Amino acid sequence: MVNTESFAPTTLAKEVLNSFASHLKKDHDMEMQRGPNDEYFIEHAAFRVEFRLTSEGIRFGIRAPNESALIFFKEEIAEHLAEVDPAAARELRWSGEASSAGDLPPNFHILTVAKSEVLHTGLQRVIAHFPGLSNVLEEGIHLRVMLPKDLSRTPQWPRMAENGAPEWPTGDDTLHARFVTIADVDVDKEEVALDIVRHGDGLISQWAQMARSGAQFGAMGPAGMSAFPAAEHYLLGADLTALPSLARLIPTLPDTATGDVVVDVSDDFPVENYLQGSRLSIHRVNQVKGNEAVLHEFFRVAELRKPDFAWFAGEFDTAQDLRNYFKKKLGLGKGNQLSVAYWRRGHPGFGS
Repeated sequence: MVNTESFAPTTLAKEVLNSFASHLKKDHDMEMQRGPNDEYFIEHAAFRVEFRLTSEGIRFGIRAPNESALIFFKEEIAEHLAEVDPAAARELRWSGEASSAGDLPPNFHILTVAKSEVLHTGLQRVIAHFPGLSNVLEEGIHLRVMLPKDLSRTPQWPRMAENGAPEWPTGDDTLHARFVTIADVDVDKEEVALDIVRHGDGLISQWAQMARSGAQFGAMGPAGMSAFPAAEHYLLGADLTALPSLARLIPTLPDTATGDVVVDVSDDFPVENYLQGSRLSIHRVNQVKGNEAVLHEFFRVAELRKPDFAWFAGEFDTAQDLRNYFKKKLGLGKGNQLSVAYWRRGHPGFGS
């Protein structure tokens, strides 16, 4: 566990706080809470971000499970602060800062493609060499993969700024970055398998399909949850974009766990082979039937046996509907349910 704090001098402290609260509610369905000492905070699992208003500005505090997650939180704070008060964002200085301005981010890695192949219908698997993999294996299952928007250019990677956040190249050197799940690992070979949806709209999807042995790319992380919370009965769900997450997370379940998995994939996708080792009952919904079919299957399965923990990842609208269902209909609290968007219908390239 790592902790840090910073202070931003600003006359717009309330506006900054309101901006954060609005973003957290809209994009993450998280409510800002008020503590007994007039601090405002969000808390989930192993992290806590705290905000304290003063007469001279706003003070931030972060508790994160590891240094990699800490960097992502610092970047989020700097970005949202800059939307309200750019000068205050530049003045941020964090206690115990581990890097100097101009350094590569401490959680940045250069990976080298070993091979790329069609794994199953709709998925391209890129196997890449990841130096030092064993040192970061417990930090999460997602990597922020980055490539030049113009693939013909030599990449210029982000560098740390004095405010503790990565500073990204602009203009012709602009990077395209998306979070991708590490679907499998080979610690002995220091290799990761990245399973990426095959489609024509996303730069990273197109790159994955064309990737050749020896090609290099940048990544920050890993980050994100690395195991589901302990429960007796699970209700889990994903579409094709989130199946790699299930492939990593299901093996972390207790041996005594029971439950159901709802998967929104095409009829010819070999789900049972992909989710090897799953002791849960798998329920398939065909992709082409869309949001209503997925929701109906979740409702049907949950009526058979109410879960102690529910999770979904996939399309934005489906995630929003299921988030409400988990909370209001199943009565699951903050630590017992999670529904997140990996992409959004009508937004080409979102998440890829």
